[in-house]
Amino acid sequence: MLRFSAFLLIFVTVLVLTGGLSWFAIRDYRLAVPVAQENLRGLALTLATAMEGVAARDPSLKSLTSFQTPEIAYAALLSAKGKILFHTNPDLIGSDVTDERYRPVLTKEGLSESRVRLGTGEIVSEFQTPVQLSDQSGILRLALHTWRSEAIMRRARQGMTEIFSLLTVGWILGLIIIGLLRRQARQQRQAARQQELARLGEVGAVLAHEIRNPLAGIKGYGQLLEERLPDGRERGFATLIVSEAWRLERLAHDILLYTRSESIVAAPCQPAIVAAGVVALLTPQAQELEIRFSCDIPDDLLVSCPEERLQQVLLNLLTNGMQASPVGGLVTVSGRRVGKWVELRVTDNGPGIAKEMQNVLFEPFRTSKARGAGLGLSVCKKIVDGCGGSIEVKNGSGGGAEFTVRLPVAVLKNGESG
Repeated sequence: MLRFSAFLLIFVTVLVLTGGLSWFAIRDYRLAVPVAQENLRGLALTLATAMEGVAARDPSLKSLTSFQTPEIAYAALLSAKGKILFHTNPDLIGSDVTDERYRPVLTKEGLSESRVRLGTGEIVSEFQTPVQLSDQSGILRLALHTWRSEAIMRRARQGMTEIFSLLTVGWILGLIIIGLLRRQARQQRQAARQQELARLGEVGAVLAHEIRNPLAGIKGYGQLLEERLPDGRERGFATLIVSEAWRLERLAHDILLYTRSESIVAAPCQPAIVAAGVVALLTPQAQELEIRFSCDIPDDLLVSCPEERLQQVLLNLLTNGMQASPVGGLVTVSGRRVGKWVELRVTDNGPGIAKEMQNVLFEPFRTSKARGAGLGLSVCKKIVDGCGGSIEVKNGSGGGAEFTVRLPVAVLKNGESG
């Protein structure tokens, strides 16, 4: 709980920091737009004021030719009728302008601004303002290059790009670190589980060694009493001793099997034959409970799993299905090939798996039965995992539990798959 709270605090802090930096970058970019425009506008006002003063003092307007700056694309002084009184291109002086953009300026005060495209294809900022000459009113038209404002915008875009790039790299690195930490935590859990299994294996070995001999004696004497005692209450006690001894023996066997660390050697087997043998083995017990079995597995399916291990998996699953089914119930085992896998499915029409048990059902000593150690499904998972497969459980659409075992298809020596 403490680790989750710390992670949540770090995550919220990172989100706030990311949001703050993103807001700062976008705000800085948006503020750069008016700053760039004001930069050009200020330059235009400065040039217009200077040129108006020069034009008022020099009726010949020749002094205006001294205004040659890199920012000016062109400058023109127009009369109220649209005649060009001055132009940075001397060839245009005395001609009439070919546009009507100057007319609204005559009725307005102050500086007007627009974007126009020159004959060269360049887009410039055009500023127009009314001016007072020595003998008449006129319009000063200034076309300024936008490289100064574009430089401001470029720096703003670069700053925003850098911030978002750093945030992206930071998030990617953060996700990688989280993935590595989760992997480390998973490895630590697996190591702890292996240590737990090792300790459990030691206990199981000692338990089996210490219990089997006296348990064999108890079971043997119980069977002897069961045979010699007449029908009645005493014989029932002897039968109970034998059945409980069998249960303890199976428990010791399951503990040893679960804690055994030996690797599983892959070997091909036919699940149809194995399932038929398990069904035949459980049929007498199923008949007493009025449970029916149905087996539908193609004979040509081959899986990469030792036959005795697959037999144990199906025996556990079919036994659980039989015990969970009501009187007159049906337990079905079916199989099919899906790509490189063989899916074996065991279903019953019992009450299904409780929601709180679905995530822990394959953990050892987890069971909803009144009697049982909860090792059967854990053994199944260990066997299936050791064969390179997987096992999962869900509640069927029509009720009951549905176990799905996926095992790799067996590859024969000639390269063919079963």
